[in-house]
Formats: sequence, C-alpha cells, structure tokens
Amino acid sequence: MQTLLQLLKRCAEDHTIDTGDPDCQTVLDQLYRAYAESHENDPPGIQEGFKELENYLEVLPLDDNNEVFNLCCRICVAYEHKAFVDGLKYGFQLMKELK
Repeated sequence: MQTLLQLLKRCAEDHTIDTGDPDCQTVLDQLYRAYAESHENDPPGIQEGFKELENYLEVLPLDDNNEVFNLCCRICVAYEHKAFVDGLKYGFQLMKELK
C-alpha cells in the first residue's frame, strides 16, 4: 500500500496544475475562490458589523474613511481564507483519525 501512495505522491508532484492565475495557484485556492464567489450577501451579523463600522468612519475625511474600510475588508478576507483552508485541513485530519 505504501508503494501506491508513494507513486501517487510522485505523480502529483510531477504533474502540477497550471491555473494560469497567479492569485489562484493551488486547488485549495481554487476551492476558496469558488466558495467566496458562491455567497454574495453577508449574513445579518456581518452586515450589522459593517453598519457599526460605518458609524465610526463617517466622521473621518473620505480618503481616511476609505483606507480604514479597505483595511478592515482585507483583514476580513484574509481571515475568511485562513478559516476556509484550516477547516478543510481539520476535516481531512478528522477523516484520517476516524479510519
């Protein structure tokens, strides 16, 4: 059995996928992109958080408002990506442990 696993691993290493997209180089990146694009509307809790954030930002000049808002969005996207990938890894590890 180990030999088959080694052959599969070597085959996967020798035949990598070229997605043609530097922002989406791995299968995990592709899965995350599909996930992120599949839900256009934020859940109510996130919508409420953005409204609350906007209340704080409205007193700032427009350029500062935009910079802070964009920073918050980048942090949210990075955290969402990490949580998605970690969730898949934990799920895979759980499947291995259950066998």
